[in-house]
Amino acid sequence: MCQDRVIKLLIFGFIAGFLLQESSPHPASSSSLSKERRGGTTAEDEDYDYDDDDEPSKEMGTNDVNGGGGGVDQNTMLLTRNHTVETEINDTVTLPCRVNNPQNNTIVMWFKTTTLLYVRDNKHSKDPRLSLGSDFSLTIQNVHVEDDSIYKCIVYPVNKSAYITLKVRGPPYNVMITHGNKDHTNGHLEIQQHDRKFIIHCRASGFPTPLISWSFRGKHLDEAHAKQTGISVRKEFLEIHDVKSHHAGDYECLAQNGIGEPVSAVVNVEIKSPPSIAKHIDYLNTAIGETAELVCLYHSNPTAMKIQWFRGDEPLHETSKFSINRDRHNHHLRTRLTIKDIEQKDLVSYVCRITNNLGEATAKTTLGLLPGAAHLANFSYSDGLLHTIWRVRSVQPLSDLQILYKGENTKYTTIDATISEQNREENSDFWNIKRSIRLPEGEWFITARAKNTEGWAYTETVPLQFQIPGEVSLEKRVPGGSSTASVRQLSSYCGSLASLVVLFAVLRRMH
Repeated sequence: MCQDRVIKLLIFGFIAGFLLQESSPHPASSSSLSKERRGGTTAEDEDYDYDDDDEPSKEMGTNDVNGGGGGVDQNTMLLTRNHTVETEINDTVTLPCRVNNPQNNTIVMWFKTTTLLYVRDNKHSKDPRLSLGSDFSLTIQNVHVEDDSIYKCIVYPVNKSAYITLKVRGPPYNVMITHGNKDHTNGHLEIQQHDRKFIIHCRASGFPTPLISWSFRGKHLDEAHAKQTGISVRKEFLEIHDVKSHHAGDYECLAQNGIGEPVSAVVNVEIKSPPSIAKHIDYLNTAIGETAELVCLYHSNPTAMKIQWFRGDEPLHETSKFSINRDRHNHHLRTRLTIKDIEQKDLVSYVCRITNNLGEATAKTTLGLLPGAAHLANFSYSDGLLHTIWRVRSVQPLSDLQILYKGENTKYTTIDATISEQNREENSDFWNIKRSIRLPEGEWFITARAKNTEGWAYTETVPLQFQIPGEVSLEKRVPGGSSTASVRQLSSYCGSLASLVVLFAVLRRMH
């Protein structure tokens, strides 16, 4: 039905276009009209080639430096204009300095930026690759990338000059990483975290202009990785707006322009800040007579001056009951407090304190007999059921697990999970409890708490948010669907397509 409708409207469009064409006068062709409006060709219609016989521009006219002629030949002119010359490494290149009607008093000087190369035929450069031609041109043999620069020839006494930019095609070179005005290429950079923000800049020489990319700790900083690490990359600039200890590491700048191999430079960034606690546990379950180990993972740069443990306000030291150890765990520094033969009086709060010369950090862990918090270890959703697995630490046997859930605008509903000794991990104090919950479509919040022989856990875990998907309606199933909404959408689509076809046909016939 849709296809027939389009074909009919397409035929109508061609007929309408034909009638419009017959009823309107034929316009002049675009080419003849263009010529009539232009009134002939212009300078823009042809390529302009500068020739030795061309008249120089007014900018290239003579300049009487003596104010009244003073012996300056009015016909001596510098014909060379400012321009760019491209060449390859190891080639020979000649830079022109064309002078019309030079006189005995004419002096030609060559500079590379501000370095004097020649005065007349007197060479001031020690580079054997340079030579001066009889026509005042400068020749460079065996071109190096370092020859890429701006050259200037000056003609006296007419006091005229021409700038020639020499571009040497070759791989990137002189890759440099700077912070502020200091060069830190392949070096070390110290940043204070309280500075909050820092920027490093990578620049590289080469023609074509090299493209710059960044890596952090050996991984390319694409958009996703940069956002994840809190790093902003803007071409050759790398910015961190909120400096954290995890921003320490190697930053590599890679320059490439499609010629030869990419060239890189590295800077090692060290972040100095007050200590920070990376991980600890708020509550630890234990039992009378057991041994408990409390752990603090931390960062400290500069190195920590003091690492202390307290029971309440009482500082702890190495004894037969308490032992304190320091080591590394993965990428973190770690301090561990081991308490042997737990007694009732040991069931209190303990604090680890890390101090360096920029500040300190503390973390508190409470030791008790109640079970630890219930953590959601895994979950899945199928057939209208949310399947959950909860993990709880308890030296004592668990007797109950309550799962609490609620909708966006409802109160919590509680269900119990069945627990047996089989839920306990072998040779471990951890328990894994499974429970499935039937939940309709919508947004849900779920938490849980456990009970052992000593009682219920103090608190539930922070509620987790779930979005339960709904069934796909016919209105959403366009392919193969037969609902009224689907048919209506398809009909509208056909009508829009047919209208566009008619409009295209009419416009094409009119033009």
